[in-house]
Amino acid sequence: MPKRHHKHPAPWGRWLGAARARCAGAARRTWRAIRQWRRPIPVEVLIADKARRHALERELRCGLVRLQRVLGAPLPAELAVVVQHVIRTDRQLAGCYQLGQRPDGSRFALVRLALQVNGRRLTTDELLAVLAEQCIGVLTQQSPSVLVPVELEPGPAEPRRPTPLRPDPLAAHPNGAATGERIA
Repeated sequence: MPKRHHKHPAPWGRWLGAARARCAGAARRTWRAIRQWRRPIPVEVLIADKARRHALERELRCGLVRLQRVLGAPLPAELAVVVQHVIRTDRQLAGCYQLGQRPDGSRFALVRLALQVNGRRLTTDELLAVLAEQCIGVLTQQSPSVLVPVELEPGPAEPRRPTPLRPDPLAAHPNGAATGERIA
């Protein structure tokens, strides 16, 4: 029996093609979302002790994964975490984050954590608590560039001294000019 050649495909053929295209698009979007959730956020611990550095990096990465799960949204793609010995402004901070814009117009978020505040070494749990506060702040922040500090209360053995706070050296002045003071 000879095969018939149709000029137009059967109506179910068009439906099948459209369904196939929709499924392929949904699969691409799903895969992109999975990759974004799985994308590791850069974490750099700036200390010499290799074993402690790797242990802290692992704990912080696990904390970031748990935060993403509980927040129900991926953290920004442009987020990076830097852990350093101390953070100094006019006072020592447990952490801060900076939001900014690069010259090419892309935005970034940098979370900074301190290992020590006023001579007291922070525990891993305290670092994770500061990291959580910073990430939540980054997700909820709408300002184009800001530095948000996180301070810890002094421990029972440390005397509490009220001191006047100097302006933040990283903050912009009301007239828009930033200070030239460098933080060592």
